[in-house]
Amino acid sequence: MKKFFAAIFIFTLIMSQNLTKAAAVDIDLTKMSSTMVYSTVFNMVNKPTNFIGKTMRMRGEYATYHISIDDPTQIIHACIVRDAAGCCSQGLEFILSNGNYPSGAGEITVVGTIAVQKIFGKAVCYLKDSRLE
Repeated sequence: MKKFFAAIFIFTLIMSQNLTKAAAVDIDLTKMSSTMVYSTVFNMVNKPTNFIGKTMRMRGEYATYHISIDDPTQIIHACIVRDAAGCCSQGLEFILSNGNYPSGAGEITVVGTIAVQKIFGKAVCYLKDSRLE
């Protein structure tokens, strides 16, 4: 009987952790088709204020972009997703809480809170307080 209750306790503990993790993310692109992922990110890029404050998980290609010719240390870190045909891509900048960015290109999964910043007068969304999974 003790083993039965122990098994139920462990099962309940595992399930509660899974539900907590799932509830912590408002938009989970990792569970969508490539067409839906691209469409969602496209909407975020074009109407960023609709997504402010939501948490999001996305999987894509890690990329970096230098944003200043004068200062090569100014780098944008981004997660890039492609459409189903592989011809079009969209991406989001992310800022890791711990500052430990990957050393090279590859597939990543990033979770963060959607925020907006003004760049040349245009609202642009990015993921703040992010972490890699």
